[in-house]
Amino acid sequence: MSDKEITPSQVRMVEDATGKRTLYEEIEVGKDLGSFEWTVTEADIERQCQLDDHWHDWFQKDSPWGGPVAPPQIQSRPPRWLLGRTYNVRGVSYKHDFEYLKPIKPGETLTISGKISDKYIKRDREFVRWDTFAHNEKGELVFTASRVQAMDMIKRTAPREGVGIDGGIKPEKI
Repeated sequence: MSDKEITPSQVRMVEDATGKRTLYEEIEVGKDLGSFEWTVTEADIERQCQLDDHWHDWFQKDSPWGGPVAPPQIQSRPPRWLLGRTYNVRGVSYKHDFEYLKPIKPGETLTISGKISDKYIKRDREFVRWDTFAHNEKGELVFTASRVQAMDMIKRTAPREGVGIDGGIKPEKI
């Protein structure tokens, strides 16, 4: 291989199964990511317990809060869903800060909202930070989350020409 040849591990993806990936320049600090409602079901709680192999009677039976509650780590998914509604960003989670303020009970509907709070370049890689807030039907804050995502593990100076897959499923168009 000559010095000018580029291997697939040295290019950044232009597109994946969900479409064109968002460019760093397209990320707007301060952008409102909107909101959505999420009704937490018993199936959601069961799935989270299975994913984490984390079981406790509080998640299936009774808890000090009256009935079952969701494991705290269930709050890790909605921030990603929120970002994905506006921007097609992949990469690697770099930092997570969560504050779990109230238990989440099955059947409870949460309103998830958030905004882009920062973006920056570090070690020639692009990062985006967003803050997420979840409120219950009474308007009470249930959890907050602040996440930072490395938009790509490959340096930003690498060419952007690859077409990739996401989640290990190769779409028909690729």
